[in-house]
Amino acid sequence: MEVLAGIILFNPDKKRLLENINAIYKQVDCLLLIENGSTNLDYIDSIKEYNNIIYINNHASKGIAYALNQICGYAYTHGYKWALTLDQDSVATPGMVDVYKGIANDEIGIIGCKIEDRNYVDPQMEGYEGTFEVPWVITSASFTNTEAWFKSGGFDNEMFIDFVDTDICYCMKKAGYKIMTTYNTKLIHEIGTGTTIKYHPIFKRLQIENHNPTRKYYRERNLIYIIKKYNNISKNIILKIIIKDIVAVISYERNKLPKLRAMMKGLIDSLSMKPKYQHINDEFLNIKAVECKCL
Repeated sequence: MEVLAGIILFNPDKKRLLENINAIYKQVDCLLLIENGSTNLDYIDSIKEYNNIIYINNHASKGIAYALNQICGYAYTHGYKWALTLDQDSVATPGMVDVYKGIANDEIGIIGCKIEDRNYVDPQMEGYEGTFEVPWVITSASFTNTEAWFKSGGFDNEMFIDFVDTDICYCMKKAGYKIMTTYNTKLIHEIGTGTTIKYHPIFKRLQIENHNPTRKYYRERNLIYIIKKYNNISKNIILKIIIKDIVAVISYERNKLPKLRAMMKGLIDSLSMKPKYQHINDEFLNIKAVECKCL
């Protein structure tokens, strides 16, 4: 089973990126880097030292969903049945791909793994082991069945960033595929520069992510958008997430006013969005990439 891994880049920290590449490079048959609008390209010379790394430069940020479609589209058209998607600051652990290969079958759309975040400690996740079916997994370290990606319609480009992972999982489940996670391997991950408030007078656990206003906008907008797409998502759960986001900003985050304005704009803009389900077109099936040594 040949596997392609893809990493999406946006102003990456060079040291962390190289740690990421070195961790996955020998585990896969091909590594694809998607440059998604970085202003800092000082990592370029470092990646020229590797063999079998290919590169796509979008020259502007087209969003996480678009870049994920590029990874899966390239893998699908070049004969890779499975694609591993990674964030630029996520580091795979040894043997990850072998664990995934031992689980993968045609009935599964995506396999995720245990996430060990550098900023958050989640005691609820300690002690779990084995492999089991779940509603959704995050895209970083997702082992994606490229045939399932094609048949389910791909990642939703309208969402740009945030809950793109939730959306593709629901799309695949709707198409008849299973979403699995395994605690037999893990990813060292990082979500922003956040912390966790363990005790709160209203909520038992409140996650403080410190995202910028643009990210806040897409998060709140996409929460409402995803309700429109799938009737089986609980509106009460989504409402609770939105309230917790607002409380977190008001209570603990800096630059409160710009963030709150962005969040309100996102909620308002979501009202006029119409759900879309098919996002794969010829541009994702005719992708041109270059060898890193040719940069």
